[in-house]
Amino acid sequence: MAWRNSTRWLAHLEERGELLRIKEPVDVELEAGAIADRLVKTNGPAVLFEKPRLPNGEISEIPLAMNLFGSHDRTLRALGAAHPTEVGDRLVALMKPDIGGIVKKPWTGLPLARDAISMPPKKVRKGSCQKVKMELDVTKLPIPKTWPMDGGRYITLPLVVTKDPKSGEHNLGMYRGQVFGPKEVGLHWQIHKHGADHASSYEDGKMPVAVCIGGPPELIFSAISPLPDNLEEYMFAGFLGRRRLKITKALTQDIWVPADADIIIEGYVIPGETKTEGPFGDHFGFYSLTGQYPVLKVTAITHRKDAMLPATIVGLPPMEDGFLGEAIGKQFSPVLRFQHRDVVGVHLPMETGFHNLAIVSSKQRYPRQARKTALGLFGAGQMMFLKTIVAVDSDQNPDDLELLLDSLNDKVD
Repeated sequence: MAWRNSTRWLAHLEERGELLRIKEPVDVELEAGAIADRLVKTNGPAVLFEKPRLPNGEISEIPLAMNLFGSHDRTLRALGAAHPTEVGDRLVALMKPDIGGIVKKPWTGLPLARDAISMPPKKVRKGSCQKVKMELDVTKLPIPKTWPMDGGRYITLPLVVTKDPKSGEHNLGMYRGQVFGPKEVGLHWQIHKHGADHASSYEDGKMPVAVCIGGPPELIFSAISPLPDNLEEYMFAGFLGRRRLKITKALTQDIWVPADADIIIEGYVIPGETKTEGPFGDHFGFYSLTGQYPVLKVTAITHRKDAMLPATIVGLPPMEDGFLGEAIGKQFSPVLRFQHRDVVGVHLPMETGFHNLAIVSSKQRYPRQARKTALGLFGAGQMMFLKTIVAVDSDQNPDDLELLLDSLNDKVD
C-alpha cells in the first residue's frame, strides 16, 4: 500500500501499539539519541518527541520522530511488501514480462500495467510541504546531535534533490547534512555519488539543491536503494507506493521536490566551495573523520502544517539503518539474480553494518565460477562499498550466519 505521507505511517504504528509518545521536553542534543538507541536495541517502538528542546532552550513546534523503521517487520510494512522479495519480484517482472503468458492470460498483465503507470511522477501546482513558510533559520528545526564528539547537529535522514543541468533529470540521494548555522548546511556527498556528479557539471554559477525531510516511507527507501542509473528515484518511489509520486516546483530554486515531504530546505551550492564537515559518530562506534564538503546556502524553509522531523541514529549495531540495509538487500536480491544468473541468494548481515560483508550463495558448475560471480557483484550499485564477499554453495542458506561461522571454522586454514 502507499502511505502517502508520514502522518499515515505514524497513525498505523500507533494503532498497532508501536509508537511511544514522549510529552515532556527532551533535548535534541544527546538526550533524544540516547533514548532512540535504547529503543532500537531492545526491539522497542518508534518514538515521537512532542516537545524537542533546542540548544538555546526553546521548544520546537515541530516534533522529532526516531526509530520509525527499527524492526524487520516494521521495515517490511513501510515498504508495503508482503514478503522479503516482493519489490524485487515486481521489478524483475517489469524488466522482463512474459509476453506469451500475458497473451494467454491477459489478467496477469494488469499488475505490470499498474506498476508501469505509477512510475512517472505527477507534477502539481502546490504541495502540502509548502503550506507553512518558516523563518530562514535551520537551527530552529529539531535536528539532533547524537554522539558527544559529533561536529554538530546532523540531518540523518535527508532526501537531497539535485538536478543534471544538461538532461534535467532529478536525483534523490541520502547525504547527511551538518548544520553550520542558520543559513548553511554541509552536504556529505562523496565523489562517486550522483550529487557530486551533478555538481561537477555546473562549471560556474549556482547549483540548485533541496534537502527534503520526511514524507511517505517509499521516498526514504528510494533514496537508499541501489537503482540502475536510468531509473530516477522519483519513478521508483511511485513504483513502490503503486501511485504516481506528486512533485511540485520549489519556491526559490529551479528544482522539483516531493509535494508530501514534511520539510523542505531550499538552497544552492557554489561548485568548488567547501567547508570542514565532521566528525560524525558512525558505524561500529567509530567517528568518521573531518573532510571538505559542499555547503548549501539556504534560501527557503517550508513545511507541512502537521510536519514532523524524522531522524535516525548511527552507531554500534543493531541499529535502525541495519534493518533498512537488510530489507534493501533482500528486496533487491531478485534483481541481482536477474542481472547475475549465477546468484542464488544474497545476505548483507546487520552484524557487519551491511556495507562490509555480503554472503552470496552461487552456482558452481566449473572451478572459480563463484569468484567470477563475486567480482561481478563488486560493481553492482551500492555493493561497491563492500569490503568482503563470501561465496557459499547454491544449496546453502546465506542468511544462516552461524552456519557460515561453523564452515569457516571447520574448512578454512
